Amino acid sequence: MTQTTATIIAVIISSGASLLISILTIISQSKKQAAEMDKKIAVIETKMDHMKEDIAAHNRYAQMFSENIPAIRQHMTDTDRRLDNIERRLV
Repeated sequence: MTQTTATIIAVIISSGASLLISILTIISQSKKQAAEMDKKIAVIETKMDHMKEDIAAHNRYAQMFSENIPAIRQHMTDTDRRLDNIERRLV
């Protein structure tokens, strides 16, 4: 084996090792980023679930109030009418 051939083989081996290390590093980093993204997605999904529950509770209250407001208005009208009648009697 000549000096040139030995040098070429050494360069190929070192380049191959460097390439292998680079590939392993990239794979490791991508797995790490994927795990971090999974955590962030889980947190976002949990927050969205809580928000959905809050919105559902809000909607229940809004529906309850929208159903009760006409009855409350009618009660206030009746009360105002009764007070007017009482004031007329006292005057």
